[in-house]
Amino acid sequence: MTAPRAFRLLGAVLAASVLSGCVSPAFDRGAFHQNAAAAIDSGLGETRTARLAVVALLEHKVTGAFADVVITDSEGALGPIQASFGDVDPPTRPDDTLRDDVLSLLGDAENALAHARIAARRGDESGLRDAQVALQKVGDSLEHAKEQLG
Repeated sequence: MTAPRAFRLLGAVLAASVLSGCVSPAFDRGAFHQNAAAAIDSGLGETRTARLAVVALLEHKVTGAFADVVITDSEGALGPIQASFGDVDPPTRPDDTLRDDVLSLLGDAENALAHARIAARRGDESGLRDAQVALQKVGDSLEHAKEQLG
């Protein structure tokens, strides 16, 4: 895959995931669960996008500067996703656990993205390989949580 083509692909994935990161106030359990699913889906998109950039960097298919932009943008997009979902009050006490779980997963994603960003900026291949594993793991956890919500 050429760098311009990779850039277009990653840009499209990033734009779609950022746009789907908006959540609305939850008036009932169904709405709250939809908000949780949207936040998880957005976090998953950002995590997978950054992982693609890390893999491409490790395979010398993109430059460090390109990977840094993609990873940094993904990391930056995660904060508003967390804030939007975190600002929604769970409608029932049992939904408190869902809120905590989603915010924890998004925090794990943010941490993995930060490690990827740092490794990319340093040109640290070992750190990038560790970040790739961490991004895959948190992505799998987000995917599982998404499946659980239906």
